[in-house]
Amino acid sequence: MNKIVCSITFGLLVNIIIAGCSNNKTGAGYKALHADGQWIKDQQGRVVILRGVNAGGDSKIPPFIPFTSETSAEQIKSWGMNLVRYVTVWEGIEPMEDVYDTAYLDDMAQRINWLTLRGIYVFIDMHQDLFAREFCGDGAPQWAATGDPSQLSVPYPSCGQNWFLNYPSPPVSQSFTKFWTDTALQSHFINAFKLIAKKFRDNNMVIGYEIFNEPWNGVFTPSTFEQVYLTPFYKKVINAIRSEDPGAVIFFEPYVLAAGIPQSSLPGLGASNIVYAPHYYVPGALTGGVSDPASAISGIDQDLTLVQQKAVELGSPALLGEFGAYPVTTTNGLSLIQGYYNMLDKHLMGGTIWDYAAEDTWNNEGMSLVNPDMSERPYVNAVVRPYPMAIAGIPTSISFSPATGEFSLEFDGTRITAPTIIYIPPRVYPNGISVQASGGIYTTDTTSGELYFTTTGSVQKHWIRISPVP
Repeated sequence: MNKIVCSITFGLLVNIIIAGCSNNKTGAGYKALHADGQWIKDQQGRVVILRGVNAGGDSKIPPFIPFTSETSAEQIKSWGMNLVRYVTVWEGIEPMEDVYDTAYLDDMAQRINWLTLRGIYVFIDMHQDLFAREFCGDGAPQWAATGDPSQLSVPYPSCGQNWFLNYPSPPVSQSFTKFWTDTALQSHFINAFKLIAKKFRDNNMVIGYEIFNEPWNGVFTPSTFEQVYLTPFYKKVINAIRSEDPGAVIFFEPYVLAAGIPQSSLPGLGASNIVYAPHYYVPGALTGGVSDPASAISGIDQDLTLVQQKAVELGSPALLGEFGAYPVTTTNGLSLIQGYYNMLDKHLMGGTIWDYAAEDTWNNEGMSLVNPDMSERPYVNAVVRPYPMAIAGIPTSISFSPATGEFSLEFDGTRITAPTIIYIPPRVYPNGISVQASGGIYTTDTTSGELYFTTTGSVQKHWIRISPVP
């Protein structure tokens, strides 16, 4: 076995064209990415590890858009992210019953194009919290809600960071119960979603859609809700989306309190090209109360194990749709974010951190990666790290040490000729990198901060290790 050992700097440029980054319509075929067994793959058959951000909290309030200029898209790209979970809300699309805001859809398209033209994959999340804004949340238009807002546990508009305490409140429970049992109301939601799918079916880099953020069960028991109400609803929405965008990946979540710990009762959806995408916030992460990061990280490990088990049961890949911590300035918070990414590496999973919001005013959430002046908050230094963006085979091990800068990837090779792509951020490797690898050749691109590794010979098990030059 040949061994490559050399030191390189970021001065070497290569021009590599990655197929699937255009905005071409693919008809009934897959878009730029698709689900294949337990993996998400690109059009060359490479396993793609998706690492990105939710954009974001600003989409929860009028005018329901996550950012106002291309600067945000460029900033997200500069962090090496290859995915954005783009947050939209039903209220923005159908503010009044049977009245659809096409200008809002145009605004979405402009912002999503800023991302996809930079080679960033996007999936569009139909978001909600507490069903509607009048309940201290977001999502449904006011005309679709029911119940008396005066019965909220935490009144509107002074909700703040305790907004989630309103979930068991009568109006929230009543609104969800009505939605899960009212087929006419669901039809409005589905028709709004079809407009989104129709709008973005021609953008190959809009890889898919997430059906419903953090579903709440209303008056039903969790298992009854998932099996009797949520599953049939998901199937209807999947069919509706694919009537407009047949090649789209469908992302879906379990009942919000069954995202790993405890395990979900969601049955199979009877559909292909789907991704199981639950969320997980360690206890205290939303309120700044994580005093023992090591124990919390152990909980993340346990949760991701259960998430993967459920994904296998459902016959789909897994992706952690939301994770994060508040406040964004604490040492414990930085350790926790590093722990999240270390566990994603361990479990060979992708994920989208919460969140990117320049205004960051929704309920004073305070979890954005940027300040109002677009400057970075400290968490960004934990978020920007090396990872394999595309692997010419099946990954068996991914690891990175924030303390030493050592990165390693192991994978079982296939006959894929496209290179393995690894993101190597200059802020982690300011003086360049040293590379050791099994048989193969590699080049780097200083513009993108990417390393391209092409294996050679008949060896089936490949590895590459990257370390910083002092």
